[in-house]
Amino acid sequence: MKKNIFIPLLFLTVMMTACGGGNKTETTAESTQVESSAVETSTEVPTTEVLTTQAEVLKEETHVEDDIQYYRGRKEDSVYTNEVFNIKFDAPANNYKMESRDNIAQMRDIFIKQSGMSQEAADESIYMDVYATSENGTGVSNVNVVIEKMGTPFETETELEAVVAKLQEQYKAAGMVNVSVESAKAMFNGKETIAMSATDTTGDYTVYRKQIYIKSGNFMAIITASSISEEKAQKALDTFTTLK
Repeated sequence: MKKNIFIPLLFLTVMMTACGGGNKTETTAESTQVESSAVETSTEVPTTEVLTTQAEVLKEETHVEDDIQYYRGRKEDSVYTNEVFNIKFDAPANNYKMESRDNIAQMRDIFIKQSGMSQEAADESIYMDVYATSENGTGVSNVNVVIEKMGTPFETETELEAVVAKLQEQYKAAGMVNVSVESAKAMFNGKETIAMSATDTTGDYTVYRKQIYIKSGNFMAIITASSISEEKAQKALDTFTTLK
């Protein structure tokens, strides 16, 4: 079955809305590092001045199977690791609390019903691997990782721009107001990558989201961070480190 990026992005919106609540919070951050062909390795902390004009998806070439279970990570003592996508998230070290597998499964079931996907199609193509909320506050500050099998993957900023308008329509269809969705760039420990940036306003506060993509074979790890400012959303992304 041919699939696209629209479903998982809406999935993330629904999940963050369900778990985030209506309060504000702050996040802590660590430096992170992943492989990318967009920017060369440097010992200095990059700034926006060194960004390239055409960001690309981060890539890890460690795939050996075409089964979504192979691409899922492990969670032990609230530390998430994924060897395929070379990422690590230490919840306690960053003052985050992980949602249980049962809670994530319940949210996923709600999404599947709302999206009209069959259980079989969902099981073959999409998993939320981890979802965590900051404990340094009382509300909206989340990070999550979704593993998605991509029938029509994108790899460049230009290709992501082509889906932005449709994504905004889907955000609004999900009941969100004052929605803005844009293709963007993000830094993942000094490496520039293609990204999606989204905001929505409910009541007297605005939620900012940053989303980046790491590709391996026909699969992507979709990492999303949300908080009460763009800067804090970027800092939430910085809670991810590499394994090697």
